Amino acid sequence: QLRTATLCVLAATAATPAFANPQMIRDDRSETKALKNNGRLDIVRVSVGHEGELLKYVVTRRKRVRANRSKERPLISLNVRGGSRSDPEFLVYGSAIFKTRGKKDPKRVGSADLSASGRRWTYLFDPAQINLKRYGWAIIATNGRAVDVAPASRYKNHKA
Repeated sequence: QLRTATLCVLAATAATPAFANPQMIRDDRSETKALKNNGRLDIVRVSVGHEGELLKYVVTRRKRVRANRSKERPLISLNVRGGSRSDPEFLVYGSAIFKTRGKKDPKRVGSADLSASGRRWTYLFDPAQINLKRYGWAIIATNGRAVDVAPASRYKNHKA
């Protein structure tokens, strides 16, 4: 029986892509009055890692999210050059990746998958679409006066 259980666990593990090179940050809860009143925007944790060739971002909120509320979707800000507080070169929002550098409006340059379940929003996208290698990231949630950024002070470095 123990051998059968072990084989089942190994088979289930092999069938599920690993969340490789994980990185996790925790964010303060209810930092402002606006966030205290809107737990669906209040970021409490962000996990980043690789699922095969894809990058996976899991944004956990203080309260249960609602997939149909597009204004509450998290925005991923990607900085590939410049300092830890410079403007991002790419933004991931909903099902699109946008290039923000240049004199024109942001241009769609790739696609992403966004899903919501429980208290989590999950993004999956291929970093090769934008030639992403070493970069900094931050998650932004905003709706009206409620704004949350994680990490709070600067981009978190990651390698695609």
